[in-house]
Amino acid sequence: MVLGHATPLLLLSFLAGTAADPVTRTEALVATFKAVKTKTNAAAPLSDADRKQNGATFALLDDFFDFDRITNDAIGDLKSRFAPDALKQFLANFKDVIRLVAYPNSGAALAKAKLHLKAGPKRDTATQADVDMTLRGDADDSDTRVTFHWEQRQGTWRIYDVSFDGSSLVKDYRNQFGRIVDKDKVEGLTSKVKKKLDERRKEDLILP
Repeated sequence: MVLGHATPLLLLSFLAGTAADPVTRTEALVATFKAVKTKTNAAAPLSDADRKQNGATFALLDDFFDFDRITNDAIGDLKSRFAPDALKQFLANFKDVIRLVAYPNSGAALAKAKLHLKAGPKRDTATQADVDMTLRGDADDSDTRVTFHWEQRQGTWRIYDVSFDGSSLVKDYRNQFGRIVDKDKVEGLTSKVKKKLDERRKEDLILP
């Protein structure tokens, strides 16, 4: 299944909502990533129409991810060091950073790369599945193995982690956060995430 930027959002919504198995769900995810509009010129802002479409595309992409699990697993045991209100705000900011970084970056990378999708090793449970994607760029012949880790909840498959050549993104976040907190305490981590969020919001990819 190859769908590009011109794919109507209505069709993407249909694909996202009806995918019955993790491989098909991954195909729909890739197609939806490709629909994200990005700047062709850093100095030229996106049109309001493009920003509006991105808002709708972001909403579709949100349904593919279990952000509650992703953000909480990434912070791990460090949660006990946050005041309740501060933790809630941090997790919300971290989620938005992921969305504003991963959605446009993934869309741009997937649009240029050659892809091959296949189901990963069978799991012991029917509610979890891995789907491997081989990603090859045009610039060289090197391959990157991207593994989407899916879990079924209430009849819908959602991603709770992504691995690159076997390295878990969630674990990488957790390790980075641990080092930052050890050095700069939770206030330092909160500040870094908020700074990154402010930087990405300046890209102005979606309507406020």
